[in-house]
Amino acid sequence: MQQVIHLRVLIDYEKDVFRDIEIRSDDTFQTLHEMIQQAFGFDNSQMASFYVSNAEWEKGQEITLMEVMQPEEDGEPIWLMQDVELSKIIFEKDQKLIYVFDFMVMWCFYIDAISVHEVEDIVILPRITQEFGTAPDQYSKTGDIVFDGIEVNESEEEDDENELDEIFRSMEGFDEENY
Repeated sequence: MQQVIHLRVLIDYEKDVFRDIEIRSDDTFQTLHEMIQQAFGFDNSQMASFYVSNAEWEKGQEITLMEVMQPEEDGEPIWLMQDVELSKIIFEKDQKLIYVFDFMVMWCFYIDAISVHEVEDIVILPRITQEFGTAPDQYSKTGDIVFDGIEVNESEEEDDENELDEIFRSMEGFDEENY
């Protein structure tokens, strides 16, 4: 028998979309991160972090994909996904996590522990046990990003490049020869 955590992962999106995932309790947050990416069809190309949460969905301790800055002054350690087993944080029903993927567009997922139980060793884990709703395209939020007054939208990418060219050319000291 192996101990399993059954999680419901709900994406913050205009429609109800969630996935139920079963994962071994001794797997790391790195494995959960990869499983969420697979379950929602994302390409795992961006930074991500988990946050331990309470019942009010307030962010607590961060568990990050990779170390990108020094520890905070308050002495809180930086926890890396690859180093932290799920069982260190999730050991009973109703525990909650927040998962943020791609800090430019802020895909936010709310994770709730449905149960912690045992399954036969022959069960292949991790696995998706339920899918509800169609997951959004990972890049569907890119139109919401604004850089210096220019909205970035994939369908207008060429127009944006021309507009950026004009901005660069109008800048004082711009050397078009080296552009």
